[in-house]
Amino acid sequence: MNRRGKKGEAMNTKKNENAFLRIISKVWGRSPIKKATALAVMLVITVSCVTTVMADSRRATVYYNDELYSGTLLTSLATVQDAQKQLLSMGLNVGEGDIVSFSTNQETGAVSIYLTSAHEVVVIADGMAKTAVVYEGQTIADAMKQCGVTADANDILSVSASAKVTSDTVMDIQRRHEVTLTADGKTKKLVVFDGETVESLLAAQEITLGEDDIVTPALETKITEGMQVKVQRVTYEEVTADETIAFTETVTKDSSLPRGVRKVDVQGKDGVQTVTRRNKIVDGVVAESVILESEVLSEPVTQVVREGTKNPNGWATIESDGTVYDANGNEVVYTKLLTGKCSAYTGGGITATGAPAAFGRVAVNPNVIPYGTKLYICSPDGKVVYGYAVASDTGGACMRNTIIADLYYDTLSECYQIGVRNMNVYILG
Repeated sequence: MNRRGKKGEAMNTKKNENAFLRIISKVWGRSPIKKATALAVMLVITVSCVTTVMADSRRATVYYNDELYSGTLLTSLATVQDAQKQLLSMGLNVGEGDIVSFSTNQETGAVSIYLTSAHEVVVIADGMAKTAVVYEGQTIADAMKQCGVTADANDILSVSASAKVTSDTVMDIQRRHEVTLTADGKTKKLVVFDGETVESLLAAQEITLGEDDIVTPALETKITEGMQVKVQRVTYEEVTADETIAFTETVTKDSSLPRGVRKVDVQGKDGVQTVTRRNKIVDGVVAESVILESEVLSEPVTQVVREGTKNPNGWATIESDGTVYDANGNEVVYTKLLTGKCSAYTGGGITATGAPAAFGRVAVNPNVIPYGTKLYICSPDGKVVYGYAVASDTGGACMRNTIIADLYYDTLSECYQIGVRNMNVYILG
């Protein structure tokens, strides 16, 4: 097959034209005989140039991938099919999927045909084989992209991703995963092939497992990217030792003792027992302990304590949990709490229930607090104490819901001391 560059042919034609012009300029001013001779030479050169141009116009240059071919043009090209026939006449086969195009030089009539080969590449990855059709000059990476297959730095490719494709290329990807292995106090990162299991990984690392050792994930688990494999060494031991039995404490409230005072009536004492345990040791640390048997050598003595509740200032005590102690330290057992304004009154007389007005008999709205209801009344901070009372009278302000109780005092001065203020009214059970 004759290989010839289009550029070389054009240079030859140009050389002929330049020679023709030099001859004209040299001989035209000479004698008639020399002029005739010159004209004859010019005619020969002109015919030669025309012949060369005609020859160029009957040539076809083929750019076949990275190679260059030249051949005689059979006929003018109008379609891709014409170009394919021209290629066949030059012994160049057009495969299925190949790209064929052509162009014609309008000045010289020279024809250029471009033939780019299509290559079928098989990419094998993740247990599947995919086929891609790529073109001369493209790479394995282009084929992978077309197949929708990616690879990371740990994977092994049978053909480099940057390699140019050729016909019938087969590229196999072997997946590898990075895992972390912790065993025997050491942690290291490993890269293992896809399809490996935790069991095969440990075998490759020459790690022998004891009967009770713990492996996570399970041995049959297939390795995946980023997996953390952990081996925990497990041993058992039986230990017998004397152990303390801690004493307990019972506490009772005592209103005869000032608040904050504790009195121990019976001093507590720890007991002693002999215990045999079976300990499960994981990586050197006791993770579980089971008592196999125990024998009490001495019983513990319960500590008995009394705690004072009496307020030395004569105030009521209101705990954060709502527990209330009166001024004497006795717990106030109530079922309901009403908080609101209370006023004071005096002057004697007979209450609505028929009893004489007296300290401890208070006026209420009987629709809210029925007559006869037992009450305990003090300020929310416990520092102002009316004390225990009974709902015995009707209060006008109470009926208007202005106050919740009107407190009876024996003297006007006591009424002035109370005035109108917020109070807690505990309804006793």
